[in-house]
Amino acid sequence: MRPSGGFLLRFFALAAVLFALWSFAGLGDAYGRLAITLASPLVRLSSGFAIDRVVAEPKGLDVFIRRDQLVELMPLQPREVFSGLIPFLALVGASGAVSWRQRLRAAAIGVAALLAFHMGLVLLGPYMTGYPQAQLGQWWMRRINSAINVFYGFYGLVGYAALPFILWWVLVQRHAQAAAGATPPRRV
Repeated sequence: MRPSGGFLLRFFALAAVLFALWSFAGLGDAYGRLAITLASPLVRLSSGFAIDRVVAEPKGLDVFIRRDQLVELMPLQPREVFSGLIPFLALVGASGAVSWRQRLRAAAIGVAALLAFHMGLVLLGPYMTGYPQAQLGQWWMRRINSAINVFYGFYGLVGYAALPFILWWVLVQRHAQAAAGATPPRRV
């Protein structure tokens, strides 16, 4: 199956509308609050820090964590780092070779997978401040900082850029190819 001009036009139009909703209509901040709220109990368990407050700023959400009297801003801008949702949904919506039912199912599964991935990033947030690992001694601090760098780099490469396209391919595009007469999709 070859990409078509119609697909590209639909993709860019949907991406533009979704980007406007994400950035200017508050959808990105609402989704960020959802991911933060769902991850909050796990943040406390994994780091000892609690999500103290989430403050809306023009640039996005500022997420503050607390342990005892220490309150720290997490170096995380959910609106930006969770925006991989936009190309995923635009790709799914633009894929006219599969039915709306298949696209809605793919969108639901893909959004759930991306949400789980984004919650994992929220879990890393306290460690990106350096405070949880600083209490463990220098040997552990170095190892945890190295792991955080790898995980955050992995997220940047895979979660932000590749995961939306991989999910689209697995959940939608292989069905489109099967409908066009290519090899039928395998059950996953």
